Amino acid sequence: MEALQFSLASGKFSDLTITHGLRRWKAHRVVVCSQSPVLESMIESHSGANSLSLKEYDYDAVCLMLEYLYGSNYSTQDNAPDFSLPIHIKVFNLAVKLSIHGLEELAALKFRHNLNNYVTDPAVFFVAVRNIYSNTTIEHPGLRLACLEAGASELRKLLGGPYKEEFLRLTAEVPDFQTEMYFLMLDHPTRPMEVMAPELCEECGPREEGDGYEVTTECKGCGKEKTLAFL
Repeated sequence: MEALQFSLASGKFSDLTITHGLRRWKAHRVVVCSQSPVLESMIESHSGANSLSLKEYDYDAVCLMLEYLYGSNYSTQDNAPDFSLPIHIKVFNLAVKLSIHGLEELAALKFRHNLNNYVTDPAVFFVAVRNIYSNTTIEHPGLRLACLEAGASELRKLLGGPYKEEFLRLTAEVPDFQTEMYFLMLDHPTRPMEVMAPELCEECGPREEGDGYEVTTECKGCGKEKTLAFL
């Protein structure tokens, strides 16, 4: 693997130049074409030319794609508040367009990991959902599933906290997100639910199961005694 990475950096034995604006990579057809049938087709459509321009794609995503092609991984500088979620989305979308399935899975995995373990600002999550549902399809669900699972696990907090209005606005503006979340929760009905123990008195706190109360009082209308049960 180190030899492959060195070959891209050094350009040794290169038979393909990949360009993006002023940037040049001395690449190798066997490495690039064996992992992306789309890139292979692009090269063949130019009669096997030894130069390939990728200027139509996002620059950062192209850089990380090449890092992956030569190292089976890519690295990002993950800083608050978004912890590289936007760049993982870009890499995922590029991988889908170029049919690099391993990179698609890796980008979704990195996105999910950072979303679940580092992102604490719901506003970052809302931006990611809008971005993902505007640029991905159900045929490539990796990022969507990560958002759906995160949203479902934090649903009580999102609906009960200061972000309630923004979350409801999100589901109204992105109906597919709302619909797919419903299906996710229907398909996984055994998700843990918080059960609140009944309280009669705030000072005494929750009552034990079966600990009920009966209160007898007069009806204001007819004057007859009536018994109320608090179970």
